[in-house]
Amino acid sequence: MAELGVTPADDAEKVVNRTVEITLAELANDYSNQNPYKKLIFKVYRVAGDNAYTKFHMYELTRDYLNSLTRRRTSKIEDVVDVITADGYVLRVKPVAFTVKRCKTSQRRAIRAVMRQIVEETAKKENFVQFLQECVLGKIPSEIYKNAKKIYPLRRVEIRKIEVLKEPKPVEVEKPVAEAVA
Repeated sequence: MAELGVTPADDAEKVVNRTVEITLAELANDYSNQNPYKKLIFKVYRVAGDNAYTKFHMYELTRDYLNSLTRRRTSKIEDVVDVITADGYVLRVKPVAFTVKRCKTSQRRAIRAVMRQIVEETAKKENFVQFLQECVLGKIPSEIYKNAKKIYPLRRVEIRKIEVLKEPKPVEVEKPVAEAVA
C-alpha cells in the first residue's frame, strides 16, 4: 500500500471512478534514468472515510519519450495483443520496436510475430502482478529485443501501453453448513 496523492471532493461518491496518474519514479521513490517516462494510472473503486482505494487501470509511456525514440529513415513496428493472464485478467498490451534503419514489410511482420508470441506466452505463465512487473521493469521488452534482433537490427523495444480490459470475477467460497453437536 502506497499513498498516491490527494484528491479534493465535496462528496465521497464523486471520488469513485476518478483516475490517479503517477510516474514509476514517484511510486518507487527511485528517480533513476529510466523511470520518469513510465506512467501508471490507477482508478478509485472504493472510498472509506478519508481514504480512497485504487486498482491498477493502465500503464503507458509518455508521449515525449516515444517521440524522442522516433527517427527518420527508421522503422517503428507496433502491435496490439490481447492476452489473458494465468489468474484471469484480460489485458491489451501494445509493444513497440524501433529499428536501426528502415526494414522491409516481411521483416516487420516477422518482428511483430515475435512480439506477439513472447507477450502471449508470458501472460499464460504469469499472474497479473508478475506480468505487469515484467512488462514495466523491462524483462519482456529485453526478451523481445533478444529474439527479434536476429531478424533485423533493433535500436529499442518497449511496452508502449497496457490496459486492463476485464478483471476476473471474485470466487465466492462456499461456507460449510454448521453441524449440530449432540
